[in-house]
Amino acid sequence: MKTLLFLLAFLSVANAALPLDHGNPSNSVWIDTNTVLISNPQNPEIARRDCETTMQILNIMSNNKIVFNSTCAPTYNPRCNFQFCYQLNVRALIIGHHVVD
Repeated sequence: MKTLLFLLAFLSVANAALPLDHGNPSNSVWIDTNTVLISNPQNPEIARRDCETTMQILNIMSNNKIVFNSTCAPTYNPRCNFQFCYQLNVRALIIGHHVVD
């Protein structure tokens, strides 16, 4: 549930950041988003599957304005809620983002 809320919050911020002017040539910019920790108290496979499922959902949500690139990796981060923990790292490529000099 926390992951779904994160996805919705991120998408609303990402959509607000997209430029409205599509007529000018522009540069593309990779943005590193916050890291999400996905954990399970009993089974590392459940934590891994949850992380990979979230990663796949993000990648499917890529479109012609924003492209997601996600990775999952085991972690021993002390902020994890439970023993078995995976770290979801997400980068977003904003297509057509105007860079102001």
